[in-house]
Amino acid sequence: MKWILDINKKNKLPYYFYTITSILFDSLGFVIPILIGYIVDMVTVKHNYNNLLLITIIIIIYTIIITLIDYFSLIKLDYTGEKIGSSLKEKCYSHINSLDYSFFEHNSKGELMTNFTGDINTIRRHLSFNIRTIGSIILTFLCSLIYLLTINIPFTLILLTPGILIGISSFIFTKKAMPKYETLRDLQAKSNDFISDNIEGNKVVKSFALEEKEIKDMTKINKKYILEDMGVGFFENTFYSIVDFLSYFMNAIFLILGGYLFIHNKLSLGNLVIFNTYLYNLRAPFIRLSYLLNTIERYTIAKKRIKKLLDTKPVIKLTGTKKLKSLKVPIEFKNVKIVYDNKTILDNLNITINPNETIAFIGKTGSGKSSIVNLLLGFITPASGEILINGENYLNYDIKDIRKLIGYVTQNAYLFSDSIYNNISYGKAKLTKKDANKYAHIACCDYVSKLPNKLDTIIGEKGVGLSGGEKQRLSLARALAVEPDILLLDEITSALDIETEEKINTSINNLAYKSTKIIIASKIVSVKNADKIYVLDKGKIIEEGTHQELLKNKGYYYELNEIGKDDFNG
Repeated sequence: MKWILDINKKNKLPYYFYTITSILFDSLGFVIPILIGYIVDMVTVKHNYNNLLLITIIIIIYTIIITLIDYFSLIKLDYTGEKIGSSLKEKCYSHINSLDYSFFEHNSKGELMTNFTGDINTIRRHLSFNIRTIGSIILTFLCSLIYLLTINIPFTLILLTPGILIGISSFIFTKKAMPKYETLRDLQAKSNDFISDNIEGNKVVKSFALEEKEIKDMTKINKKYILEDMGVGFFENTFYSIVDFLSYFMNAIFLILGGYLFIHNKLSLGNLVIFNTYLYNLRAPFIRLSYLLNTIERYTIAKKRIKKLLDTKPVIKLTGTKKLKSLKVPIEFKNVKIVYDNKTILDNLNITINPNETIAFIGKTGSGKSSIVNLLLGFITPASGEILINGENYLNYDIKDIRKLIGYVTQNAYLFSDSIYNNISYGKAKLTKKDANKYAHIACCDYVSKLPNKLDTIIGEKGVGLSGGEKQRLSLARALAVEPDILLLDEITSALDIETEEKINTSINNLAYKSTKIIIASKIVSVKNADKIYVLDKGKIIEEGTHQELLKNKGYYYELNEIGKDDFNG
Protein backbone atom coordinates (compact mmCIF):
# COMPACT_ATOMS: atom_id res chain seq x y z
CA MET A 1 0.00 0.00 0.00
CA LYS A 2 3.00 2.25 0.48
CA TRP A 3 3.40 2.79 -3.26
CA ILE A 4 -0.15 4.22 -3.46
CA LEU A 5 0.33 6.59 -0.53
CA ASP A 6 3.66 7.75 -1.98
CA ILE A 7 1.77 9.03 -5.02
CA ASN A 8 0.11 11.64 -2.80
CA LYS A 9 2.61 12.19 0.01
CA LYS A 10 0.77 15.29 1.21
CA ASN A 11 -2.14 13.11 2.38
CA LYS A 12 0.01 10.23 3.66
CA LEU A 13 0.17 11.32 7.33
CA PRO A 14 -3.48 12.51 7.46
CA TYR A 15 -4.51 9.12 6.04
CA TYR A 16 -2.64 7.22 8.76
CA PHE A 17 -3.96 9.57 11.47
CA TYR A 18 -7.63 9.34 10.43
CA THR A 19 -7.40 5.58 9.85
CA ILE A 20 -5.97 4.94 13.33
CA THR A 21 -8.40 7.40 14.96
CA SER A 22 -11.38 5.84 13.22
CA ILE A 23 -10.31 2.29 14.14
CA LEU A 24 -9.65 3.25 17.74
CA PHE A 25 -12.89 5.11 18.42
CA ASP A 26 -15.02 2.61 16.51
CA SER A 27 -13.53 -0.16 18.70
CA LEU A 28 -14.07 1.76 21.96
CA GLY A 29 -17.71 0.76 21.72
CA PHE A 30 -16.72 -2.55 23.33
CA VAL A 31 -16.64 -0.70 26.71
CA ILE A 32 -20.40 -0.04 26.70
CA PRO A 33 -21.50 -3.72 27.23
CA ILE A 34 -19.16 -3.86 30.23
CA LEU A 35 -20.90 -0.84 31.78
CA ILE A 36 -24.33 -2.31 31.02
CA GLY A 37 -23.31 -5.63 32.58
CA TYR A 38 -22.14 -3.74 35.68
CA ILE A 39 -25.51 -1.96 35.90
CA VAL A 40 -27.40 -5.26 35.57
CA ASP A 41 -25.42 -6.86 38.41
CA MET A 42 -25.66 -3.71 40.53
CA VAL A 43 -29.45 -3.68 40.23
CA THR A 44 -30.36 -7.40 40.14
CA VAL A 45 -27.78 -8.75 42.57
CA LYS A 46 -26.88 -5.89 44.92
CA HIS A 47 -30.16 -3.98 44.51
CA ASN A 48 -28.13 -0.77 44.48
CA TYR A 49 -29.92 2.05 42.64
CA ASN A 50 -27.83 4.97 43.91
CA ASN A 51 -25.48 5.35 40.94
CA LEU A 52 -27.85 4.06 38.27
CA LEU A 53 -28.69 7.51 36.86
CA LEU A 54 -25.05 8.66 36.96
CA ILE A 55 -23.76 5.57 35.14
CA THR A 56 -26.56 5.83 32.56
CA ILE A 57 -25.62 9.47 31.88
CA ILE A 58 -21.94 8.46 31.60
CA ILE A 59 -22.87 5.75 29.06
CA ILE A 60 -24.92 8.24 27.01
CA ILE A 61 -22.17 10.91 27.05
CA TYR A 62 -19.48 8.31 26.30
CA THR A 63 -21.51 6.94 23.37
CA ILE A 64 -22.13 10.40 21.93
CA ILE A 65 -18.44 11.38 22.20
CA ILE A 66 -16.97 8.25 20.57
CA THR A 67 -19.73 8.23 17.91
CA LEU A 68 -19.09 11.85 16.95
CA ILE A 69 -15.30 11.46 16.88
CA ASP A 70 -15.64 8.23 14.89
CA TYR A 71 -18.09 9.93 12.50
CA PHE A 72 -15.83 12.90 11.80
CA SER A 73 -12.76 10.64 11.52
CA LEU A 74 -14.64 8.49 9.02
CA ILE A 75 -15.65 11.54 6.97
CA LYS A 76 -12.06 12.81 6.90
CA LEU A 77 -10.76 9.33 6.10
CA ASP A 78 -13.17 9.00 3.19
CA TYR A 79 -12.17 12.45 1.93
CA THR A 80 -8.46 11.60 2.22
CA GLY A 81 -9.04 8.29 0.42
CA GLU A 82 -10.82 10.16 -2.37
CA LYS A 83 -7.87 12.54 -2.70
CA ILE A 84 -5.40 9.66 -2.90
CA GLY A 85 -7.61 7.81 -5.41
CA SER A 86 -7.89 10.96 -7.48
CA SER A 87 -4.10 11.37 -7.45
CA LEU A 88 -3.71 7.76 -8.57
CA LYS A 89 -6.12 8.33 -11.45
CA GLU A 90 -4.26 11.49 -12.47
CA LYS A 91 -0.93 9.64 -12.32
CA CYS A 92 -2.28 6.81 -14.48
CA TYR A 93 -3.68 9.28 -16.99
CA SER A 94 -0.42 11.20 -17.07
CA HIS A 95 1.50 7.95 -17.49
CA ILE A 96 -0.48 6.64 -20.46
CA ASN A 97 0.00 10.00 -22.14
CA SER A 98 3.75 9.46 -21.82
CA LEU A 99 3.56 6.09 -23.58
CA ASP A 100 4.14 5.74 -27.29
CA TYR A 101 1.60 4.99 -29.98
CA SER A 102 2.27 1.23 -29.97
CA PHE A 103 0.84 0.98 -26.43
CA PHE A 104 -2.59 2.11 -27.65
CA GLU A 105 -2.40 -0.28 -30.60
CA HIS A 106 -1.91 -3.27 -28.27
CA ASN A 107 -4.23 -2.32 -25.38
CA SER A 108 -7.99 -2.22 -25.74
CA LYS A 109 -10.11 0.76 -24.72
CA GLY A 110 -12.30 -1.50 -22.59
CA GLU A 111 -9.32 -2.73 -20.56
CA LEU A 112 -8.01 0.81 -20.03
CA MET A 113 -11.45 2.12 -19.05
CA THR A 114 -11.77 -0.74 -16.55
CA ASN A 115 -8.40 0.34 -15.11
CA PHE A 116 -9.65 3.91 -14.66
CA THR A 117 -13.06 2.98 -13.26
CA GLY A 118 -13.25 -0.46 -11.63
CA ASP A 119 -9.61 -0.94 -10.59
CA ILE A 120 -8.97 2.54 -9.20
CA ASN A 121 -12.34 2.56 -7.42
CA THR A 122 -11.46 -0.81 -5.84
CA ILE A 123 -8.18 0.63 -4.58
CA ARG A 124 -9.87 3.79 -3.30
CA ARG A 125 -12.53 1.76 -1.46
CA HIS A 126 -9.81 -0.41 0.06
CA LEU A 127 -8.09 2.71 1.42
CA SER A 128 -11.26 4.44 2.62
CA PHE A 129 -13.28 1.52 3.95
CA ASN A 130 -11.59 -1.88 3.97
CA ILE A 131 -8.50 -1.00 6.04
CA ARG A 132 -10.62 0.76 8.63
CA THR A 133 -13.13 -2.12 8.75
CA ILE A 134 -10.43 -4.79 9.09
CA GLY A 135 -8.63 -2.85 11.82
CA SER A 136 -11.82 -2.15 13.73
CA ILE A 137 -13.04 -5.75 13.62
CA ILE A 138 -9.68 -7.17 14.72
CA LEU A 139 -9.22 -4.68 17.58
CA THR A 140 -12.81 -5.12 18.81
CA PHE A 141 -12.42 -8.92 18.63
CA LEU A 142 -9.18 -8.91 20.62
CA CYS A 143 -10.53 -6.56 23.30
CA SER A 144 -13.75 -8.58 23.63
CA LEU A 145 -11.89 -11.90 23.70
CA ILE A 146 -9.44 -10.76 26.38
CA TYR A 147 -12.22 -9.42 28.60
CA LEU A 148 -14.36 -12.57 28.20
CA LEU A 149 -11.36 -14.78 29.04
CA THR A 150 -11.06 -12.90 32.34
CA ILE A 151 -14.68 -13.85 33.11
CA ASN A 152 -14.80 -17.50 32.06
CA ILE A 153 -12.08 -19.14 29.96
CA PRO A 154 -13.81 -22.50 29.09
CA PHE A 155 -17.08 -20.81 28.09
CA THR A 156 -15.21 -18.30 25.89
CA LEU A 157 -13.16 -21.01 24.12
CA ILE A 158 -16.25 -23.16 23.48
CA LEU A 159 -18.04 -20.18 21.92
CA LEU A 160 -15.02 -19.61 19.65
CA THR A 161 -15.25 -23.09 18.09
CA PRO A 162 -18.07 -22.34 15.54
CA GLY A 163 -16.29 -19.07 14.70
CA ILE A 164 -13.09 -20.94 13.86
CA LEU A 165 -15.10 -23.29 11.60
CA ILE A 166 -16.59 -20.20 9.91
CA GLY A 167 -13.08 -18.84 9.41
CA ILE A 168 -11.87 -22.07 7.77
CA SER A 169 -14.92 -22.08 5.49
CA SER A 170 -14.26 -18.44 4.60
CA PHE A 171 -10.65 -19.17 3.68
CA ILE A 172 -11.62 -22.08 1.41
CA PHE A 173 -14.41 -20.03 -0.17
CA THR A 174 -12.10 -17.09 -0.94
CA LYS A 175 -9.45 -19.27 -2.60
CA LYS A 176 -12.03 -20.87 -4.86
CA ALA A 177 -13.99 -17.68 -5.54
CA MET A 178 -11.16 -15.33 -6.56
CA PRO A 179 -10.50 -16.87 -10.02
CA LYS A 180 -14.22 -16.50 -10.69
CA TYR A 181 -14.14 -12.82 -9.69
CA GLU A 182 -11.18 -12.22 -11.99
CA THR A 183 -13.03 -13.91 -14.86
CA LEU A 184 -16.03 -11.65 -14.21
CA ARG A 185 -13.76 -8.62 -14.31
CA ASP A 186 -12.28 -9.71 -17.66
CA LEU A 187 -15.75 -10.32 -19.10
CA GLN A 188 -16.75 -6.82 -17.98
CA ALA A 189 -13.75 -5.37 -19.85
CA LYS A 190 -14.71 -7.40 -22.95
CA SER A 191 -18.28 -6.11 -22.71
CA ASN A 192 -16.98 -2.52 -22.44
CA ASP A 193 -14.89 -3.07 -25.57
CA PHE A 194 -17.83 -4.45 -27.52
CA ILE A 195 -20.16 -1.62 -26.54
CA SER A 196 -17.50 1.03 -27.24
CA ASP A 197 -16.78 -0.40 -30.71
CA ASN A 198 -20.46 -0.51 -31.58
CA ILE A 199 -21.10 3.05 -30.43
CA GLU A 200 -18.18 4.29 -32.51
CA GLY A 201 -19.11 2.14 -35.49
CA ASN A 202 -22.87 2.68 -35.35
CA LYS A 203 -22.96 4.05 -38.91
CA VAL A 204 -21.21 0.95 -40.25
CA VAL A 205 -23.58 -1.32 -38.34
CA LYS A 206 -26.63 0.52 -39.64
CA SER A 207 -25.29 0.76 -43.21
CA PHE A 208 -25.07 -3.05 -43.36
CA ALA A 209 -28.39 -3.43 -41.52
CA LEU A 210 -26.67 -5.67 -38.97
CA GLU A 211 -28.26 -4.29 -35.82
CA GLU A 212 -29.85 -7.65 -35.02
CA LYS A 213 -26.52 -9.47 -35.45
CA GLU A 214 -24.78 -7.03 -33.10
CA ILE A 215 -27.60 -7.36 -30.57
CA LYS A 216 -27.27 -11.17 -30.74
CA ASP A 217 -23.49 -10.92 -30.27
CA MET A 218 -24.01 -8.62 -27.28
CA THR A 219 -26.58 -11.07 -25.90
CA LYS A 220 -24.01 -13.89 -26.15
CA ILE A 221 -21.41 -11.85 -24.26
CA ASN A 222 -24.03 -10.83 -21.69
CA LYS A 223 -25.24 -14.43 -21.27
CA LYS A 224 -21.69 -15.58 -20.67
CA TYR A 225 -21.30 -12.88 -18.03
CA ILE A 226 -24.65 -13.77 -16.42
CA LEU A 227 -23.82 -17.50 -16.33
CA GLU A 228 -20.46 -16.76 -14.71
CA ASP A 229 -22.12 -14.34 -12.29
CA MET A 230 -24.80 -16.91 -11.43
CA GLY A 231 -22.06 -19.47 -10.76
CA VAL A 232 -20.41 -17.03 -8.38
CA GLY A 233 -23.80 -16.24 -6.82
CA PHE A 234 -24.53 -19.94 -6.24
CA PHE A 235 -21.11 -20.38 -4.68
CA GLU A 236 -21.63 -17.32 -2.44
CA ASN A 237 -25.13 -18.37 -1.34
CA THR A 238 -23.89 -21.85 -0.44
CA PHE A 239 -21.14 -20.35 1.67
CA TYR A 240 -23.43 -17.84 3.38
CA SER A 241 -25.86 -20.65 4.25
CA ILE A 242 -23.02 -22.51 5.97
CA VAL A 243 -22.06 -19.32 7.83
CA ASP A 244 -25.68 -18.77 8.93
CA PHE A 245 -25.92 -22.36 10.22
CA LEU A 246 -22.70 -22.06 12.23
CA SER A 247 -23.82 -18.64 13.58
CA TYR A 248 -27.13 -20.10 14.78
CA PHE A 249 -25.17 -23.02 16.26
CA MET A 250 -23.04 -20.51 18.21
CA ASN A 251 -26.25 -18.89 19.52
CA ALA A 252 -27.56 -22.31 20.56
CA ILE A 253 -24.33 -23.08 22.45
CA PHE A 254 -24.58 -19.71 24.19
CA LEU A 255 -28.19 -20.28 25.28
CA ILE A 256 -27.63 -23.84 26.51
CA LEU A 257 -24.23 -23.46 28.16
CA GLY A 258 -24.76 -19.86 29.29
CA GLY A 259 -28.12 -20.76 30.81
CA TYR A 260 -26.54 -23.71 32.59
CA LEU A 261 -23.75 -21.55 34.07
CA PHE A 262 -26.22 -18.88 35.17
CA ILE A 263 -28.58 -21.36 36.81
CA HIS A 264 -25.71 -22.93 38.75
CA ASN A 265 -24.43 -19.47 39.82
CA LYS A 266 -21.20 -19.81 37.86
CA LEU A 267 -21.99 -16.76 35.77
CA SER A 268 -23.76 -13.60 36.87
CA LEU A 269 -26.63 -12.11 34.90
CA GLY A 270 -24.51 -9.06 34.10
CA ASN A 271 -21.69 -11.22 32.73
CA LEU A 272 -24.24 -13.24 30.77
CA VAL A 273 -25.44 -9.97 29.19
CA ILE A 274 -21.83 -9.09 28.36
CA PHE A 275 -21.27 -12.52 26.76
CA ASN A 276 -24.50 -12.12 24.76
CA THR A 277 -23.47 -8.68 23.55
CA TYR A 278 -19.92 -9.78 22.71
CA LEU A 279 -21.16 -12.88 20.90
CA TYR A 280 -21.28 -10.90 17.64
CA ASN A 281 -17.79 -9.49 18.29
CA LEU A 282 -16.47 -13.04 18.63
CA ARG A 283 -17.93 -14.32 15.39
CA ALA A 284 -17.75 -11.09 13.33
CA PRO A 285 -14.12 -11.55 12.19
CA PHE A 286 -14.87 -15.12 11.08
CA ILE A 287 -18.21 -14.27 9.45
CA ARG A 288 -16.72 -11.29 7.64
CA LEU A 289 -13.47 -13.08 6.87
CA SER A 290 -14.75 -14.17 3.46
CA TYR A 291 -15.82 -10.62 2.66
CA LEU A 292 -12.57 -9.18 3.94
CA LEU A 293 -10.42 -11.73 2.09
CA ASN A 294 -12.56 -11.13 -0.99
CA THR A 295 -12.02 -7.36 -0.83
CA ILE A 296 -8.31 -7.83 -0.17
CA GLU A 297 -8.04 -10.18 -3.15
CA ARG A 298 -9.97 -7.75 -5.36
CA TYR A 299 -7.67 -4.99 -4.16
CA THR A 300 -4.64 -7.19 -4.90
CA ILE A 301 -5.88 -7.86 -8.44
CA ALA A 302 -6.67 -4.17 -9.02
CA LYS A 303 -3.30 -3.13 -7.60
CA LYS A 304 -1.51 -5.66 -9.82
CA ARG A 305 -3.24 -4.32 -12.94
CA ILE A 306 -2.60 -0.67 -12.04
CA LYS A 307 1.03 -1.40 -11.19
CA LYS A 308 1.36 -3.22 -14.52
CA LEU A 309 0.00 -0.12 -16.25
CA LEU A 310 2.33 2.24 -14.35
CA ASP A 311 5.31 -0.08 -14.87
CA THR A 312 4.76 -0.13 -18.63
CA LYS A 313 7.67 1.57 -20.34
CA PRO A 314 7.60 3.21 -23.75
CA VAL A 315 8.91 0.95 -26.51
CA ILE A 316 10.33 4.02 -28.19
CA LYS A 317 12.86 5.85 -26.04
CA LEU A 318 12.41 9.57 -26.69
CA THR A 319 14.78 11.01 -24.11
CA GLY A 320 16.02 14.08 -25.97
CA THR A 321 16.12 17.27 -23.90
CA LYS A 322 17.59 19.79 -26.29
CA LYS A 323 15.21 22.71 -26.88
CA LEU A 324 13.95 23.53 -30.36
CA LYS A 325 12.34 26.86 -31.19
CA SER A 326 11.90 26.50 -34.94
CA LEU A 327 11.49 23.85 -37.61
CA LYS A 328 12.11 26.31 -40.42
CA VAL A 329 15.44 24.59 -41.01
CA PRO A 330 16.62 21.81 -43.35
CA ILE A 331 15.37 18.34 -42.37
CA GLU A 332 17.43 15.50 -43.75
CA PHE A 333 16.62 11.78 -43.89
CA LYS A 334 19.86 9.80 -44.17
CA ASN A 335 19.64 6.10 -45.04
CA VAL A 336 16.48 5.78 -42.95
CA LYS A 337 15.05 2.30 -42.55
CA ILE A 338 11.86 1.29 -40.73
CA VAL A 339 11.16 -2.29 -39.67
CA TYR A 340 7.87 -3.38 -38.13
CA ASP A 341 7.21 -6.99 -37.07
CA ASN A 342 10.30 -8.08 -39.03
CA LYS A 343 8.91 -6.45 -42.18
CA THR A 344 10.73 -3.57 -43.84
CA ILE A 345 8.33 -0.64 -44.27
CA LEU A 346 10.83 1.95 -45.52
CA ASP A 347 14.30 1.23 -46.85
CA ASN A 348 17.24 3.52 -47.57
CA LEU A 349 15.25 6.76 -47.51
CA ASN A 350 17.47 9.72 -48.44
CA ILE A 351 15.70 13.06 -48.84
CA THR A 352 16.14 16.66 -47.73
CA ILE A 353 13.22 18.94 -46.90
CA ASN A 354 14.11 22.62 -47.06
CA PRO A 355 12.25 25.36 -45.16
CA ASN A 356 8.96 26.53 -46.69
CA GLU A 357 9.05 23.86 -49.40
CA THR A 358 6.04 21.80 -50.34
CA ILE A 359 7.01 18.14 -50.46
CA ALA A 360 4.63 15.37 -51.52
CA PHE A 361 4.69 11.59 -51.18
CA ILE A 362 2.45 9.50 -53.36
CA GLY A 363 2.02 5.75 -53.58
CA LYS A 364 -0.41 2.94 -53.12
CA THR A 365 -1.38 1.28 -49.84
CA GLY A 366 1.61 -0.21 -48.03
CA SER A 367 4.17 1.83 -49.92
CA GLY A 368 5.37 3.42 -46.66
CA LYS A 369 4.37 7.03 -47.25
CA SER A 370 2.44 7.50 -43.97
CA SER A 371 5.42 6.11 -42.03
CA ILE A 372 7.28 9.32 -42.86
CA VAL A 373 4.65 11.25 -40.89
CA ASN A 374 4.98 8.84 -37.97
CA LEU A 375 8.75 9.31 -38.03
CA LEU A 376 8.58 13.08 -37.85
CA LEU A 377 6.10 12.99 -34.96
CA GLY A 378 8.16 10.44 -33.03
CA PHE A 379 5.45 7.76 -33.14
CA ILE A 380 8.11 5.45 -34.55
CA THR A 381 11.90 5.72 -34.80
CA PRO A 382 14.31 4.48 -37.50
CA ALA A 383 15.66 0.96 -37.22
CA SER A 384 18.78 2.37 -38.85
CA GLY A 385 19.85 5.68 -40.36
CA GLU A 386 19.00 9.05 -38.85
CA ILE A 387 16.88 12.15 -39.27
CA LEU A 388 18.74 15.42 -38.93
CA ILE A 389 17.12 18.73 -37.98
CA ASN A 390 19.53 21.49 -38.94
CA GLY A 391 22.34 18.93 -38.78
CA GLU A 392 21.36 17.54 -35.33
CA ASN A 393 19.81 14.10 -34.81
CA TYR A 394 16.14 14.77 -34.11
CA LEU A 395 16.16 12.25 -31.23
CA ASN A 396 18.37 14.69 -29.30
CA TYR A 397 15.54 17.24 -29.21
CA ASP A 398 12.61 17.29 -26.83
CA ILE A 399 9.89 15.51 -28.84
CA LYS A 400 7.24 17.87 -27.40
CA ASP A 401 9.06 20.84 -28.92
CA ILE A 402 9.03 19.12 -32.31
CA ARG A 403 5.33 18.24 -32.08
CA LYS A 404 4.36 21.77 -31.02
CA LEU A 405 5.89 23.10 -34.24
CA ILE A 406 3.97 20.65 -36.45
CA GLY A 407 0.35 20.94 -37.55
CA TYR A 408 -0.84 17.40 -38.19
CA VAL A 409 -4.01 16.56 -40.14
CA THR A 410 -4.94 12.90 -40.31
CA GLN A 411 -6.96 11.01 -42.89
CA ASN A 412 -9.38 9.79 -40.21
CA ALA A 413 -10.02 13.13 -38.55
CA TYR A 414 -10.59 12.95 -34.81
CA LEU A 415 -12.81 15.61 -33.27
CA PHE A 416 -13.74 16.06 -29.62
CA SER A 417 -17.30 16.07 -28.35
CA ASP A 418 -17.24 19.82 -27.84
CA SER A 419 -17.99 23.07 -29.67
CA ILE A 420 -16.59 23.71 -33.12
CA TYR A 421 -14.67 26.68 -31.68
CA ASN A 422 -13.02 24.54 -28.99
CA ASN A 423 -12.05 21.99 -31.63
CA ILE A 424 -10.44 24.61 -33.86
CA SER A 425 -8.67 26.33 -30.94
CA TYR A 426 -7.53 23.04 -29.38
CA GLY A 427 -3.85 23.69 -30.16
CA LYS A 428 -4.02 27.44 -29.56
CA ALA A 429 -5.86 28.30 -26.36
CA LYS A 430 -6.03 32.08 -26.90
CA LEU A 431 -7.43 31.91 -30.43
CA THR A 432 -10.10 34.56 -30.97
CA LYS A 433 -13.38 33.65 -32.58
CA LYS A 434 -12.51 36.01 -35.42
CA ASP A 435 -9.34 34.03 -36.14
CA ALA A 436 -11.23 30.75 -35.70
CA ASN A 437 -13.65 31.87 -38.39
CA LYS A 438 -10.71 32.87 -40.59
CA TYR A 439 -9.08 29.45 -40.42
CA ALA A 440 -12.44 27.74 -40.84
CA HIS A 441 -12.86 29.73 -44.06
CA ILE A 442 -9.35 28.81 -45.29
CA ALA A 443 -10.18 25.14 -44.65
CA CYS A 444 -13.46 25.54 -46.59
CA CYS A 445 -15.59 25.04 -43.47
CA ASP A 446 -18.22 27.45 -44.79
CA TYR A 447 -20.93 25.15 -43.46
CA VAL A 448 -20.10 26.44 -39.95
CA SER A 449 -21.67 29.85 -40.64
CA LYS A 450 -24.92 28.11 -41.61
CA LEU A 451 -25.24 26.21 -38.33
CA PRO A 452 -27.70 27.61 -35.73
CA ASN A 453 -24.98 28.31 -33.14
CA LYS A 454 -22.12 28.71 -35.63
CA LEU A 455 -18.78 28.24 -33.80
CA ASP A 456 -20.59 27.42 -30.55
CA THR A 457 -22.33 24.43 -32.11
CA ILE A 458 -21.65 21.27 -30.11
CA ILE A 459 -20.69 18.31 -32.25
CA GLY A 460 -21.19 14.71 -31.19
CA GLU A 461 -18.54 12.29 -30.05
CA LYS A 462 -15.73 12.08 -32.63
CA GLY A 463 -17.64 14.52 -34.81
CA VAL A 464 -20.89 12.57 -35.03
CA GLY A 465 -23.31 14.71 -37.01
CA LEU A 466 -20.67 15.88 -39.50
CA SER A 467 -19.80 14.21 -42.78
CA GLY A 468 -16.35 12.74 -43.36
CA GLY A 469 -15.39 15.71 -45.51
CA GLU A 470 -16.66 18.23 -42.95
CA LYS A 471 -14.62 16.54 -40.21
CA GLN A 472 -11.49 16.56 -42.39
CA ARG A 473 -11.88 20.27 -43.10
CA LEU A 474 -12.46 21.08 -39.44
CA SER A 475 -9.37 19.06 -38.57
CA LEU A 476 -7.42 21.09 -41.15
CA ALA A 477 -8.67 24.36 -39.61
CA ARG A 478 -7.42 23.16 -36.22
CA ALA A 479 -3.94 22.50 -37.63
CA LEU A 480 -3.81 25.80 -39.53
CA ALA A 481 -4.79 27.77 -36.41
CA VAL A 482 -1.48 26.99 -34.66
CA GLU A 483 0.40 28.45 -37.65
CA PRO A 484 2.90 25.58 -37.58
CA ASP A 485 6.39 25.55 -39.04
CA ILE A 486 5.54 22.25 -40.71
CA LEU A 487 2.09 21.31 -41.97
CA LEU A 488 1.67 17.52 -42.22
CA LEU A 489 -1.28 16.60 -44.41
CA ASP A 490 -1.99 12.87 -44.44
CA GLU A 491 -4.67 12.02 -47.04
CA ILE A 492 -6.77 14.98 -45.93
CA THR A 493 -8.75 15.25 -49.16
CA SER A 494 -9.76 11.58 -49.38
CA ALA A 495 -13.39 12.39 -48.49
CA LEU A 496 -13.67 15.61 -50.54
CA ASP A 497 -15.07 16.31 -53.95
CA ILE A 498 -12.70 17.63 -56.65
CA GLU A 499 -13.99 21.22 -56.46
CA THR A 500 -13.53 21.48 -52.68
CA GLU A 501 -10.17 19.76 -52.95
CA GLU A 502 -8.98 22.34 -55.47
CA LYS A 503 -10.13 25.18 -53.21
CA ILE A 504 -8.30 23.71 -50.20
CA ASN A 505 -5.11 23.14 -52.22
CA THR A 506 -5.24 26.76 -53.39
CA SER A 507 -5.81 28.00 -49.82
CA ILE A 508 -2.90 25.92 -48.48
CA ASN A 509 -0.59 27.16 -51.23
CA ASN A 510 -1.48 30.77 -50.40
CA LEU A 511 -1.31 30.81 -46.60
CA ALA A 512 -0.57 34.18 -45.00
CA TYR A 513 2.28 32.64 -43.00
CA LYS A 514 5.28 30.64 -44.22
CA SER A 515 5.16 26.93 -43.56
CA THR A 516 6.86 23.79 -44.82
CA LYS A 517 4.19 21.48 -46.21
CA ILE A 518 4.47 17.72 -46.34
CA ILE A 519 1.63 16.09 -48.24
CA ILE A 520 0.76 12.40 -48.15
CA ALA A 521 -1.69 11.57 -50.91
CA SER A 522 -3.00 8.97 -53.29
CA LYS A 523 -4.50 11.49 -55.74
CA ILE A 524 -2.27 13.22 -58.27
CA VAL A 525 -4.47 16.32 -58.06
CA SER A 526 -3.36 16.70 -54.41
CA VAL A 527 0.38 16.70 -55.17
CA LYS A 528 0.83 18.27 -58.60
CA ASN A 529 1.66 21.74 -57.21
CA ALA A 530 4.35 20.46 -54.84
CA ASP A 531 7.96 21.67 -55.21
CA LYS A 532 9.06 18.04 -55.21
CA ILE A 533 7.12 14.81 -55.48
CA TYR A 534 8.42 11.44 -54.27
CA VAL A 535 6.79 8.31 -55.68
CA LEU A 536 7.00 5.39 -53.26
CA ASP A 537 6.58 1.68 -53.94
CA LYS A 538 7.30 -1.17 -51.53
CA GLY A 539 9.07 1.14 -49.10
CA LYS A 540 11.43 2.70 -51.63
CA ILE A 541 11.51 5.91 -53.64
CA ILE A 542 11.23 4.92 -57.30
CA GLU A 543 10.80 8.42 -58.77
CA GLU A 544 11.21 12.02 -57.70
CA GLY A 545 10.76 15.45 -59.27
CA THR A 546 8.12 18.06 -60.00
CA HIS A 547 4.81 17.18 -61.60
CA GLN A 548 6.04 18.20 -65.04
CA GLU A 549 9.40 16.46 -64.65
CA LEU A 550 7.73 13.22 -63.64
CA LEU A 551 5.36 13.39 -66.59
CA LYS A 552 8.33 13.91 -68.96
CA ASN A 553 10.08 10.86 -67.48
CA LYS A 554 7.11 8.76 -68.58
CA GLY A 555 7.55 6.37 -65.67
CA TYR A 556 5.19 5.07 -63.02
CA TYR A 557 3.84 8.53 -62.16
CA TYR A 558 3.15 9.21 -65.84
CA GLU A 559 1.24 5.94 -66.22
CA LEU A 560 -0.93 6.80 -63.24
CA ASN A 561 -1.71 10.19 -64.67
CA GLU A 562 -2.48 8.81 -68.13
CA ILE A 563 -4.85 6.10 -67.06
CA GLY A 564 -6.60 8.57 -64.75
CA LYS A 565 -5.98 6.48 -61.67
CA ASP A 566 -6.10 9.38 -59.27
CA ASP A 567 -6.98 7.22 -56.29
CA PHE A 568 -4.53 4.59 -55.02
CA ASN A 569 -6.91 3.56 -52.21
CA GLY A 570 -4.22 4.61 -49.79
